Amino acid sequence: MTTPAAAPASSGFDSFFEFLPIGAYRSSQSGVHFRANPALVRLNGYDTEAQLLAAVRDIANECYVDPQRRAEFAAALLRDGQVRGFVSEVFRHRTRERIWVSENAHLVRDADGQPLFFEGTVEDLSERIDQLAELERREAQLRQLADHVPGMVYRVHFVNGTLMRYSFVSQGVREVYGLSAAEVMANPAVMRPMRHPDDHARLDGVVAEATRLGLPLAVEFRIVTTDGKVRSLQMNSSVVEQTGDEQVRVGVIIDVTAQREVEQALRDSDVRWKLALDSVGDGVWDWNPLTRHASLSPRCRELYGLPPDHDGELDFLMHPDDREAALAARQAHLDGRTPVYVSEHRMRHADGRWKWILSRGMVIERDEQGRPARMIGTHTDVTERREADALRAQRDRAEAAQRAMTQFLSRVSHELRTPLNAILGFTQLVVTDPGTSPKHRPWLEEVLGSGRHLLGLVDDILDLTGAQSGLMSFELEAVPLAPVLQECRSMLAAAADSMQLLVSETIVGQDLKVRADRKRLKQVLSNLLSNAIKYNRRGGSIFITCRREGDAVELAVEDTGHGLDEVQLARLFAPFDRLGAQRSAIPGTGLGLSLSRQLVEGMGGRIVVSSRPGEGSRFSLRLPPA
Repeated sequence: MTTPAAAPASSGFDSFFEFLPIGAYRSSQSGVHFRANPALVRLNGYDTEAQLLAAVRDIANECYVDPQRRAEFAAALLRDGQVRGFVSEVFRHRTRERIWVSENAHLVRDADGQPLFFEGTVEDLSERIDQLAELERREAQLRQLADHVPGMVYRVHFVNGTLMRYSFVSQGVREVYGLSAAEVMANPAVMRPMRHPDDHARLDGVVAEATRLGLPLAVEFRIVTTDGKVRSLQMNSSVVEQTGDEQVRVGVIIDVTAQREVEQALRDSDVRWKLALDSVGDGVWDWNPLTRHASLSPRCRELYGLPPDHDGELDFLMHPDDREAALAARQAHLDGRTPVYVSEHRMRHADGRWKWILSRGMVIERDEQGRPARMIGTHTDVTERREADALRAQRDRAEAAQRAMTQFLSRVSHELRTPLNAILGFTQLVVTDPGTSPKHRPWLEEVLGSGRHLLGLVDDILDLTGAQSGLMSFELEAVPLAPVLQECRSMLAAAADSMQLLVSETIVGQDLKVRADRKRLKQVLSNLLSNAIKYNRRGGSIFITCRREGDAVELAVEDTGHGLDEVQLARLFAPFDRLGAQRSAIPGTGLGLSLSRQLVEGMGGRIVVSSRPGEGSRFSLRLPPA
């Protein structure tokens, strides 16, 4: 087989090639472009054919998202001599944007029948693919919605007024007819035998008339189920497409049996149940203020766990603390001072629970003297809403208290800085004064140390309140971990040496970088290392590891100290809580870890702690990679 160094060209081909609105090319079997028209050049993000030919040296690996598709494409060409509609996901070569394309190509052979090169076109299908995906997504959403609509949602096709097929049937058909959607779509006449004999002809006539005139259809009919029960159905449909003799309608069939039974019951019952059910309450009550007799709906009895045959007043279930206000509100309505009776109060369930109930009612009858003779109303269980309201109020109070405390600490800290700086400054002057006696110098050094400790505490409080209130700003950038870690180790080397600690460091990938504020990151790392030193055993070890973990960079500091139990771990990040260390000689303010967590979360990361008593602790800092 011979492979040409360059593909031949022809002036006729060039003219067609240049003005073709879709991408066109001539390439070698091995994956090198010989020619590319302007449309293909633009598709790949280049300005000239020369740029594209120079940039692309291996079509399979550089252009195809799955290089195997190029191998399949070439194999089909060599086997069949041409390929039609070969769809693949590819890259725009220059920008690496992923798009979908369709290729049509043929194989050009020499006089001996040996393959010379491929010629073909490339059409960008991305918009069409996106549209198809969007259509599929919407179709799936419509199916989900249809399956949640009570009853049977359908799309049906008529030809010359004759039912031909169902192209969509929701799963609700099983609830209505006891059939599956697949059964109905396979046999559009499968539901006809279930029609009530008295409604058969009428239903056919109504459907035929609506189909002939292209009008919306609304009809009620009955069916007889396999167990002999008669059910009432409501059918509504309208035309969505008319093409020649074919008419497409969409509609819904819902079971209105219960509704019709209720309507019949209302027609047969007295006025009280008509009005009571119209009030749309959870539990219905009908009360005669003169005889003190009350009738309760089944739902009302169920609301309080009462026996099915219980009737009578429910006042005895009222909470003692709510009884006076509820009865006063009811009496105000009975006296005509309010248009309706409304009260929210607690009622006792049979199992001893207290429920919050919204009770509403209205007088509908009065006797000849104008006295209330009948009052109807409803009870609605609002326990969940009341509990949610209470929780929201409690949360709001806690948040307000937290904000007040944060503002107080911030203001006090700011006020302390000025006198503290003055104390430290003048103390330093006295310490450095040659006239200061040796006797007083240690006392002054103690004042300086205590002042610096207090100033550090003030700074930590300011940082903590700033982080909690969201006022602290972060300058996020790509920060290499190794230099920052080295700076922190250098600052704390003397402290580690004094404890005779062995500090080891493992960085998996020396170029590890995180997206963080360098100053704040150094502050957090210094705190973690300082704690690992202070709370370690003399002669113990500290292990520092840095590595990429999934979508984050992890920096872990592990010590061989005394460790923490579950109670201590639960209090670990509470401000000012040193977990008992305040009674030891170990210095600290109890703000370091609380502040560190706020800083890390402000940079989009988190701190994870694991520890067991007697086995040391491991603090893992996870930040997003740069």
